[in-house]
Amino acid sequence: MAVAIGVYLAWSHGIIAPAFHSAGSAIALFFCPPFILSIAIGPTADANLAQALLVGTIVLANAVLYAGVAAGGFFLFTLTRKKRS
Repeated sequence: MAVAIGVYLAWSHGIIAPAFHSAGSAIALFFCPPFILSIAIGPTADANLAQALLVGTIVLANAVLYAGVAAGGFFLFTLTRKKRS
């Protein structure tokens, strides 16, 4: 979740361009794939609500992604570990 929040803060301060517009955004997409949703945000009537929904979605999706990777890694670790009695 810290990665997603860091990516969001860098994007909101203009360090990272949305989607594929710079090398920084490609690196951000590598570490935080839900950052692709930054393309979806456009001019809306209630920009603060849209921004809050976008950030919440990116952070939650990245947390679920890394939790799944960790669970898969733990499964493979326990599967390959030899139990000694």
